[in-house]
Amino acid sequence: MNTSTNCLDVRRILGAEPQRRDPALLEHCRVCAACAAFLREMLALDGRIAHALAVDVPEGLEARIVFKAAFRPARPRTYAWLATAAAVLLAVGLGFGVWRLAPGPERMTLAQALVAHIQNKQEAAALDPDRPVLTNVSLVHRVLARVGVRMHGDMNDVTYARVCPFRGELVAHLVVKGKNGPVTILLLPHIHVDKPTHFDESGYRGIIEPAGRGSIAIVANNDSPMQTMAKALPQMVQWAI
Repeated sequence: MNTSTNCLDVRRILGAEPQRRDPALLEHCRVCAACAAFLREMLALDGRIAHALAVDVPEGLEARIVFKAAFRPARPRTYAWLATAAAVLLAVGLGFGVWRLAPGPERMTLAQALVAHIQNKQEAAALDPDRPVLTNVSLVHRVLARVGVRMHGDMNDVTYARVCPFRGELVAHLVVKGKNGPVTILLLPHIHVDKPTHFDESGYRGIIEPAGRGSIAIVANNDSPMQTMAKALPQMVQWAI
């Protein structure tokens, strides 16, 4: 490139090769604010394209694209970046499709969603087997009241009590000392099941019991017996709202 390079020449070259570093081109961008801004835009676009192309695509897709491209008429080099952009959109679209197929919270089964909630980093401390029993029983009652639950009976073995969001509603998350380790109890006022449902999911086993208009989930990752709790808890729970 010579020193007589004008803005049109600069933008044509940068549009095809943003990484081009001819001395005359750089000198022009140093004195021309508009072309300097254009260079920054092209470099930013180039970076986004490189990032998008890192998305995994189905095996053999590249070979199919190359095969089809071999039968297309050659395009001027000036518009090479348009073909690259099209490939980027395809790769991003495929990546988005894979993401859509991944099991999000709304596509999980109830058992999967319960286990995912218990495994959440914010709840990790709840399953500490050395966690002391809550001496302030009124705290447990306040947690239950916030989700419209009253519970009758002994709650002297509760080690954790918190109000949590679950599937768009608030639920009461309790942990009690089981015979062989912590047992999680989730009171779900907005979820109803027709019959007791047993599950074994990702190292956790549990029971989801119908309880009036809501349900109760009892979950553990140890051998603590849960059947007695599953029979007693529905009789202890009263939905206040």
